[in-house]
Amino acid sequence: MELEGRLATKLTSLTQRARRSPKYKFISLAHLLTEDFLLGCFLELKRDKAPGVDGVTLKEYEVNLEENIRDLVGRLKANRYRPQPVRRVFIPKPNGERRPLGIPALEDKIVQMGIKKILEAIFEVDFVDVSYGFRPNRSCHQALDVLDKVVMTKPVNYVVDVDIEKFFDSVDHKWLMECLRQRIKDSRLLRIIGRFLKSGVIEEGKYLETDRGTPQGGILSPLLANIYLHYILDLWFEKKVKRELKGYTHLIRYADDFVVVFQAGIEAKRFVEMLKERLNKFGLKLKEDKTRVIEFGRYVWQKAQSEGRKVATFDFLGFTHYCDKTRRGKFKLGRKTSRKKFWQKVKETNHWLKKVRNLVELQEWWKVLRQKLIGHYRYYGMSGNMAGIRAFHEEVSKLAYKWINRRSQKKSYTFRQYCRFKEYNPLPEPKIYHLTYALSS
Repeated sequence: MELEGRLATKLTSLTQRARRSPKYKFISLAHLLTEDFLLGCFLELKRDKAPGVDGVTLKEYEVNLEENIRDLVGRLKANRYRPQPVRRVFIPKPNGERRPLGIPALEDKIVQMGIKKILEAIFEVDFVDVSYGFRPNRSCHQALDVLDKVVMTKPVNYVVDVDIEKFFDSVDHKWLMECLRQRIKDSRLLRIIGRFLKSGVIEEGKYLETDRGTPQGGILSPLLANIYLHYILDLWFEKKVKRELKGYTHLIRYADDFVVVFQAGIEAKRFVEMLKERLNKFGLKLKEDKTRVIEFGRYVWQKAQSEGRKVATFDFLGFTHYCDKTRRGKFKLGRKTSRKKFWQKVKETNHWLKKVRNLVELQEWWKVLRQKLIGHYRYYGMSGNMAGIRAFHEEVSKLAYKWINRRSQKKSYTFRQYCRFKEYNPLPEPKIYHLTYALSS
């Protein structure tokens, strides 16, 4: 507790200085990476994560923890610390593509955690309210709530649904370091961050150099992405775009996933062109086939109702957003689990059930399945999406019966037996955890 208190005090002093002096550049920060500080960072690491290229696990490292941390700090002070290449694995995506995931070595995770805390203490006071991803006390549900309130209470007629092509792989190192220099003048700390960016990856046993991008999966990557987008997108939108456009507009961003709402269609289209030019300057580009301007909102819906046609929908943070109506026939923003995400989660659950059914006893993995369902409800259980989480509950229940019955070559578990088992070991029922719609009543 005493250690945590000292660390918190140091970080709080950084935050206070950053808040008092918005243009101040911090000259001395690397000295904060002390033995106590990095020991605290080690204790925060998740214990069930895969090891990096060196194969060192958390349990192995903590056998001689104090000695290992002391050696790590010594190398940092002597400028001898060199981050190891990131081990790259690929995760299948619903569209058949693969998402690259970087797994840093354990020591690199410790140092990244320390740098993340330092940068967060400084940059968090600068970040604009439009960003919600990977920030303290912010969440995707807050972003969705803001979207709901904006659409329900503001003159929104158009939505720009944006997709940046391979954002994490395309971050320009030179520009990222320039963004960091807006607040940091400590050459030692900047050098360590630069080494992380240039450390390379090991993919299928081969070493590959990295001249751009920040690997997904690294502890530091989400914050670096937020800093990058803060300067090239958020501030630009607030200080330039809003001043040039006359009608109402609002940006809502979660990491590299964002939507922008507009009052006027001509301004929405103009923004897309401005955004293309802006992103190109910083080494990024829009995914043309997934970036679009759609008519959306209360007045669009009322007009569509009178003409007997439907309003276009858009996906954001795993939900499909559409124009809906209340029981009294008034407009409201509807949302449901997106079809892509729904079947992705069903496939993931199916794969897990297939793998686990013969590894442990039914009673054991059934407890885990219950937790998986609750986790799904906690994310997708938003007002208006009861049908979506009920459908997921039903699919999972069917899959559980299928794989229980395939534990051996002979099918011997009847559906009646399964229903009796569920009666005594019920799966959690769908539940709405996040209420909105207070504005639509």
